[in-house]
Amino acid sequence: MSALCVIVPCRNEAAVIRRKLRNLALCEWPRTAARHRVLVIDDGSEDDTALLALQEAERIAPAPFTLEVLANAVRPGKVGALETALRAIGEADELIVLSDADVVLSPQALVALAAEFERDARIGMVTGSQVFVVSLADDGAIAGAEGRALATAGSFYDRASAFVRMLESRFGLVFSMHGQLMAWRRSLRLVPTPGVAADDLDLMLQARVAGARLVRCGAARFYEVRAPRGEARRQQAIRRARAFHQFLRHPRIGELRRSGSWLARRQAGFYLQAGRARGPWTAIALGSIFLAGWYMGPGSAMAVAALNALLFLPAWVLLRIVRSRMEIAEALEARSPMGERWETARR
Repeated sequence: MSALCVIVPCRNEAAVIRRKLRNLALCEWPRTAARHRVLVIDDGSEDDTALLALQEAERIAPAPFTLEVLANAVRPGKVGALETALRAIGEADELIVLSDADVVLSPQALVALAAEFERDARIGMVTGSQVFVVSLADDGAIAGAEGRALATAGSFYDRASAFVRMLESRFGLVFSMHGQLMAWRRSLRLVPTPGVAADDLDLMLQARVAGARLVRCGAARFYEVRAPRGEARRQQAIRRARAFHQFLRHPRIGELRRSGSWLARRQAGFYLQAGRARGPWTAIALGSIFLAGWYMGPGSAMAVAALNALLFLPAWVLLRIVRSRMEIAEALEARSPMGERWETARR
């Protein structure tokens, strides 16, 4: 089994970086001959992120990994930080794990991720399973703040999204990877694309074009504090919509549309068109064809389109929510494209 290299990009993460490293020290790591690595990439932080990371490394020693704190040497933003880490890794035969500083992993998450790659040589990328919570303990344990019991904060949208990923995973076609926890084979030689803020979608595209299977690992859970209701949550959603809007203009988007099986091409077309859909009938029609092909094959798409339209109605409601955000994102991007660097208030 290959060693893991966990990349943690950071921009003003002083509030959470110690919790992140403590959590990684508490996790179980795969047994390998080579030593695991953690690369904390400081993206020009204006607080004590880098210093606290180095101090925490001394406190948790001996840890099941070596820790390096590097400065982003490519360009400002998470994409540049990720490229800095990949350059530092070089040609090492490792599994790359990307994980945000503000999330904590379940004790078996890293072992579960590595086991997926061992299970099937065709698997090139694996995403974790998201769990929204009200708060997290400072010691990196899977618990709420101040010793309280862990309280989940998931919504219908989160459950529906998880269900879709589970279905897609059966075919190795997970489209929306979780950038908070995802892993891929170094042999894919993925390199972030400048100007695409949605690094998770960018890397997904490259892995799909390379012919890899992309799956979800339910046992690799990561816990994330949900943004409070109101403006903070709204701005987070719009930022993600803007990132997806940029992804629609990806220089290799045509390759994604043409790569893979009939099902893979239909699925990609569905997602890319759903982001641009102007009305409910377009979304329903696309969903009907996609689901019909998914369950029955291309020859049965017309016969079961009506039934699948009914099955697709819950997803259509979600698409309308996404579409409203996309309209805002489209207007904002037209005024001024979003940069690759942003910050989120941490709790």
